[in-house]
Amino acid sequence: MRQPADSAMAKPFPDSLWLASASAAPEFEALSGAHETDVAVIGGGFTGLSTALHLARAGHAVTVVEAQAPGWGASGRNGGQVNPGWKILPSELAERLGEAPAQALCTMLGEATDLVFELIERYSIDCDPVHSGYIQGAVGARGVKFAQSWYDEWARFGAPVELLDKAQVSGEIGTEYYDGGVLDARGGNVQPLSYCRGLAMAAAHEGAQIFADSAVERVRADGPDWLLETNSGTLKAKSVVIGTNGYTDGLWRGLKQNVVPVKSVIVATAPLGNNTVSTLLRERRHVSETLRVQAYYRLDRDDRLVFGGRGGTFDAPEAFDGEHLKRRARAMFPQIGDVDWEYCWGGYVAMTPDHTPKLLQLDERVYAGMGYNGRGVAMATLMGKQLAACVTGVGTAMPITPSRPILGHSLRKLGISWRVVSGRMMDQWDENV
Repeated sequence: MRQPADSAMAKPFPDSLWLASASAAPEFEALSGAHETDVAVIGGGFTGLSTALHLARAGHAVTVVEAQAPGWGASGRNGGQVNPGWKILPSELAERLGEAPAQALCTMLGEATDLVFELIERYSIDCDPVHSGYIQGAVGARGVKFAQSWYDEWARFGAPVELLDKAQVSGEIGTEYYDGGVLDARGGNVQPLSYCRGLAMAAAHEGAQIFADSAVERVRADGPDWLLETNSGTLKAKSVVIGTNGYTDGLWRGLKQNVVPVKSVIVATAPLGNNTVSTLLRERRHVSETLRVQAYYRLDRDDRLVFGGRGGTFDAPEAFDGEHLKRRARAMFPQIGDVDWEYCWGGYVAMTPDHTPKLLQLDERVYAGMGYNGRGVAMATLMGKQLAACVTGVGTAMPITPSRPILGHSLRKLGISWRVVSGRMMDQWDENV
């Protein structure tokens, strides 16, 4: 199971607001020579580092092997929104899994955002945490209905949720765009690259070994164990965890076909003046939407408006065009005026057809976690804890499934394009109904 030859080449971080404002990067050496460990973790993002941290805390020897540097992929590029729950409602999970398994899963999901902020506090992670809640803005009758359902269903689990009408949403956010919404106090936001670097340092503090600039080129069985090969060393392990998510390549046959990587782009303004900041995003709560092709946004520590959404499907992989997001932001928030936009960057979100993350068992003592559908800060952190439980045999409420490649995956870009076009058309219909 071998990667493309160019995957071993170290790549620089993309220029972004997060890179410019991140805490200092920890230094990790490349894997060199022969090593052994209990658990080998491939990928130094939220999933892999959370897995390593939880395993190391439990006393297991664990080694992380990262192709670039911790946070190079989506973990260091996302909007930093710590969103509660999955995209689908508890009732939909009950239809798929049955009432009792869904109850157990939703109880676990309800703890995901708290896990993020508990780790930040425990390890004093310097990542500008804000734990004041999250707002989902509702557009049209469809959106208002979904907000009502989110409130009704999560309130039954005791979640701190509040239904908002149009006037309340306008007062909270500072725009007349939405017809209602829901406030979920479990949510919050962080500086994601700083959070990822903090997880790396926490895992190392607990005893995990971390190697950077060490792309795994091959994974193969070696007697009862597994052997990982890079261009400069080997790592022998009893168990393997793969946490590469939207940047998964051909290392493990069929794994990358379990998700569809979708480009997300973010733009950020220059710091806004006090008069402008006082008119939007009260309590510094971040926002996402009920739209099919949605935007998401927040303020950063320096009062920049950070505004994200869907990127171009057929652009070059590291090309990011955010002009459509700037237009949308100005239309929604005319009070920002002709502000300068200082940053534009992006990365890949891993989507799944049923909008749920996947905990996969790929072989004997080989696991993977992926597919967070835009909710990776909390869900990937939680997935790491669940992967650690799988490796140690503790068990998890999250369903464990085999790899199930998506039918027609090779045509994914056409599918993404159609979903965007049709989604925007249906969103415009909802806005006008």
